[in-house]
Amino acid sequence: MLCRSDLVSESKQNNNAGNAGDLLKHSAYLALLHELISRASWSEELSIVEAHSGKGVYAATSPNLRDAGALAGYRKSPLGIAQATAFADPPAGLGPIDGLDVGEMPYAGSAVLHALELSKLPRRELALMDHDASVRNTVALVFRQPALASFAPDLHLLDPGKCSEPKVLLALEQGEYTRTHVLHFDPFAFVMAPKYASTRNMYKRLLKQCDERVGCSQLAAATLFFTWGRRHNTAALADLYGAGFGGGLDGGYRDLVEGVDPSRRIVLTWCWGMHFSLLLIVPSELRAKLVARLIDYVEPFGPRMRRPFTVQ
Repeated sequence: MLCRSDLVSESKQNNNAGNAGDLLKHSAYLALLHELISRASWSEELSIVEAHSGKGVYAATSPNLRDAGALAGYRKSPLGIAQATAFADPPAGLGPIDGLDVGEMPYAGSAVLHALELSKLPRRELALMDHDASVRNTVALVFRQPALASFAPDLHLLDPGKCSEPKVLLALEQGEYTRTHVLHFDPFAFVMAPKYASTRNMYKRLLKQCDERVGCSQLAAATLFFTWGRRHNTAALADLYGAGFGGGLDGGYRDLVEGVDPSRRIVLTWCWGMHFSLLLIVPSELRAKLVARLIDYVEPFGPRMRRPFTVQ
């Protein structure tokens, strides 16, 4: 059984776990995964790479998670079902977390959600990248639990150094990923200051590679998660509904999103306390059905949105 003390190593992820960004982002991850494995091309084999893996399981304190639990459709939503499955009694699930403080709730992050879904496939891999040793140690402990122990041969915990994206970009350029790979990028907050121009340029190169390779069936899909944070509401509004922050930065939000071929591009945006966006790059033949699936998977959270979520 996992204990609270196993999960609370210092990390900026602690306060974000189960927040409004996680709830819809993880719902979208499940929608993408379910759509892929419903197709013959990926029903037998799939590999997921998380460039910012997180701990796998959290003692979450976000009020958004508690609010979600009170929504009429949450328990029957794909995310609600996945969370219940993750914490079912062993050996099917991880079981309850021992010693939670008042106000804390168990929350399964993308690493666990992906592993439980991939376990249904005959051939699967999950690569989790995080430079924080305490995070990797927590993930390793989570995956030693009976519900996930059989996944150990298919799990790769990787230290990418200071930043994971350059490692993934190099691997892309060298052709190390295949048509069965899905790449997820979740850098917490996007960078807008002039000193980060080189970082934005790197993301531009990264998404260009992802778009091209999805387009020629050398990559299954890729996603990039954006959040502007509470202090940057004006920038978020400019990026989401205007010409872009600063009139549209080179490698900024607008530039990155509009640089992806529209036939392969899906953009999910929402505001629940803060503004969020998820860019998905998917094969053109999946796009229409995946849009419908995304709408269905995130619909239960609609009553909590400050602005109606959009899927484009």
